[in-house]
Amino acid sequence: MHDLSKSQQQEKIISFFLYSGLVFGLLYVYFAQERLYSSMTNGSIALGPEKFLRIFSVICIFITTFLSIFSSRGKYAVSIFFSYSILLLTITLNYAVSGADFSDMAQFMSNRGIGTWICLGVIFVGHHNKRYETFKKFALFSAIFISGLCIYNFFDFGVGLWRGQALSKYRVYATNMVWIAPYVFLILKNNNEFKWARVFVLFMGVLMALITQTRSFLLIYVLTLLFDFFNTKKKGSYLIPLFTGVLGFVYLVLNTSIFKQSLDLLINRGTNDTRSEQLHVFLNQLNFIDLVTGRGHFAYYQLGNEVWTAVDNQWLYLLWWGGLIPFLCYFFLAFVAPIILILKGNLDYETRVECFVLVLWVLGLTGLAIYSTMSVEFFFFTMSIVLGRVLYKFSLSKTQ
Repeated sequence: MHDLSKSQQQEKIISFFLYSGLVFGLLYVYFAQERLYSSMTNGSIALGPEKFLRIFSVICIFITTFLSIFSSRGKYAVSIFFSYSILLLTITLNYAVSGADFSDMAQFMSNRGIGTWICLGVIFVGHHNKRYETFKKFALFSAIFISGLCIYNFFDFGVGLWRGQALSKYRVYATNMVWIAPYVFLILKNNNEFKWARVFVLFMGVLMALITQTRSFLLIYVLTLLFDFFNTKKKGSYLIPLFTGVLGFVYLVLNTSIFKQSLDLLINRGTNDTRSEQLHVFLNQLNFIDLVTGRGHFAYYQLGNEVWTAVDNQWLYLLWWGGLIPFLCYFFLAFVAPIILILKGNLDYETRVECFVLVLWVLGLTGLAIYSTMSVEFFFFTMSIVLGRVLYKFSLSKTQ
C-alpha cells in the first residue's frame, strides 16, 4: 500500500512538470511567432524576458524525461529504452566530437543539439492512462488557444499582400496547428461534449494553411478528413454535413477579401516545384562516410553562392548531420514500432487515430509538412507524447 502511494505521488510530480512544460511552451508559441515577424521585417531576432518561458518549458520537460524514465521501467519494451538510449548517446558524442559548446544554450537546444533529443524522452509519460486523458483535453485547449491568437491577427494584421507577409504572422501558428488539429479532431470524434469544438479546431487549421499558402498542410487536412470518413459507420449521413461545410468554407473564402486573396496567391503558386533543385544540389555534395558517421553539429552545404545548413527532408537531414545510428533509432521509434502495432490488427479507434497521426508525422518529416522538424518546439512535445502512447501499446502487445 505504501509502495502504491509512493508511485502515485511520483506520477503526480511527473504530471506537474509535464504540464508546466507544455503550458510554458504553449505560451511561447505567441512570442515565437512575433519573433519571426520581427526577424522577417527588420532582421531582429533578439529575445526579451519571454526567453524565460522557453527556458522554463525545456527545464520542465527535462525533469519530466528523467523522472518518467525511472517511473516507466517495466512498462516499455527493452527495444524502446535501448533505441532512445543509443540515440541520445550517439547525438551526445556527435555534439562533443563536432566541437559544439555545451555551455552555449543556442547550440545545445537547436535541432542538432542534445536538448531536443533529451526532450524526446517525454515518450515515457504515455503509459499513465489518467495523464493521457488529461493530455487530450489539453491538446484541445492548445488548439483553441492558438486559434484565438490567429483570429486576433486577422483583425490586427490581415493576411498580407504576398506569402512572405502571411508567413511572418501565421507560420508558427499554422505549423503547430497542423500537428495538433488532426489529432484533436480525430481523437475526440466520439466525445459529444466536444463535438463542435473539434470541428472548429479543424476549420481553423485549414484556414491557417490557406493563409500561409502551404500546400502540404492542406494535403494533411484532406488526409485527415478521409481518415475520419472511412472511420464513420454512417457514411451517407457524414457526406451531407461535410458537403455543407465545404460549401460554407468556399463561400466564406470567396466572399471575404482577406481569405480570397490568400486563395489567389495559393493558386498562383500552383504546382511549382520549390524543393527539387535544393535536394539535387544537396545530394550531389553527400558522400557515403557522411551518411554513416554524420557531418556533425556544424554541417553545411553550398547552394549557389549561399551556405545552407538545412534541407526540407528531416530524415535525410538527420542522417546527414547525425549519422546512421541516430537515424535508425528514431526511425524505429517513430515508424517501425507503430507499423508493427498496426500490422498486428484489432486496434481500437483511439489507437488507429494515434498511429494515423504518427504516419502523418513520418510523412511530414520527409518534406510533406514544411517547417516541421525535431526540436524543442511545442508541436514536437505533443507529437512525442502521442508517440509515447503508441510505443506503450506496442510494448503491451509484445507481452500478449
